[in-house]
Amino acid sequence: MNKRGYFVHNEDEWSGFAVVATSAKEAKKIVYDSGELPVGDWIDIRIRWIRDAKVDDLPIGMVTDDRDALIRGLYGTLAEYPCDECGGERDMICYKGRVLCACCVEKEYEKEDKHDSQSPTPD
Repeated sequence: MNKRGYFVHNEDEWSGFAVVATSAKEAKKIVYDSGELPVGDWIDIRIRWIRDAKVDDLPIGMVTDDRDALIRGLYGTLAEYPCDECGGERDMICYKGRVLCACCVEKEYEKEDKHDSQSPTPD
């Protein structure tokens, strides 16, 4: 059986849970049985398969380390989480394997642009 990463949430919520399962039905059952959903019925739970998530080495079940879930591609962002670079608690994204705020990502872009502009161009 192939493990897959899923994002499971209530129908009208933007936040949810990272889950490793072999099917969407199994992912839904894992979250429902956990009791972690604050409200909602079975029919209100939505599941999205995250095709590019790197979950082969994780066990079946809920991913409890939010930072790891972000780096593995299960989450798109983390709210109010400390930045790897500046330490500020803001909304984070994963950028080249690091959890960074928008300000630090912008600084990384600037460094890359500066480095690229100083590199010799081929003739």
